[in-house]
Amino acid sequence: MKHLAIKKITSTASAVLTAFALSAEAGSLGLSIAPHTHGSNHSVNPIHRLFFPASTYMLDDGTAESVVGLAPRGVIIALNEFAVIPGSETIDSVDIVWGSPLEPDPTIDGLPYTVCLWSDPNGDGSPTDAVLLTTAEGVVTQQGTDTFINTPITPTTITTVNFFVGLLITNGDSQNPCALDEDNLLSNRSYVAGDYMRGGGDITDLNNNDLPVGTIESYGVIGNWLIRANAGNGENNIVLSAEVHRQRTRRVVVLQWSPGDAGTINILRNGVVVGTTDDDGFAQNSLGRQTGTFSYQVCQTDFSVCSNLAKVIVQPTAE
Repeated sequence: MKHLAIKKITSTASAVLTAFALSAEAGSLGLSIAPHTHGSNHSVNPIHRLFFPASTYMLDDGTAESVVGLAPRGVIIALNEFAVIPGSETIDSVDIVWGSPLEPDPTIDGLPYTVCLWSDPNGDGSPTDAVLLTTAEGVVTQQGTDTFINTPITPTTITTVNFFVGLLITNGDSQNPCALDEDNLLSNRSYVAGDYMRGGGDITDLNNNDLPVGTIESYGVIGNWLIRANAGNGENNIVLSAEVHRQRTRRVVVLQWSPGDAGTINILRNGVVVGTTDDDGFAQNSLGRQTGTFSYQVCQTDFSVCSNLAKVIVQPTAE
């Protein structure tokens, strides 16, 4: 019999504190929490939510006090529960903060993730019977800045009383990508599941994981995920396409998107900003002789609105 151990790691001394262990027929796995023992420089502001429209579903106050991952490594599924707001039943994007400015980790930038939207068939607020409605892919960027990164999804109408929005991400050794707000606790609204196998993590049956879905409190963690859902019809979503063109021995990626009124826009490659250009719907990015898979995205400069991911694959060619 092995155990699922939930561990807490202080950011100053990296001391490991085992909160408790759960018996399971699985390998050693647990939640790794790196809280900021030296305190946050952000004050708690209950007025924060008044600046957001009713169509923004949120539990957090906008700042992260802890970062969370699976120990020693694995796939973490983090999700929040919301009651549907009348008139805001259609979800068209998800906002996520990665890491924390008090616990920066540049190795997190560039990690791929999946955003997920689930319904709650019996309306009890528990995701044990959650039904997956839609997903979208993204790449982590702007970790450690308390910046919400927007990921558009196919506009999906919720027909149940409650729903869940969350993410799936694989973290390596000592990586804690998920941001946790500990200042303004709304209990039993944030959930977690996880799997220790790379490529694992069951988002269609959240109970079918080495770490079955449960409230984060049930696993010894206190707080709420910095994961938000936005209601709309998708009219503000940016649609991006990418194509590779060869110029002799070099490759150039041609990017085209639906331009808006942002003025300027950031171009991201594999989660890293590689340029800023006019929001005119057209740009090029040189890969030189690089080969491999490249994920592109364009975002408004404050990252409040981002495009879909557009991937290109460049195969090596014989000289």
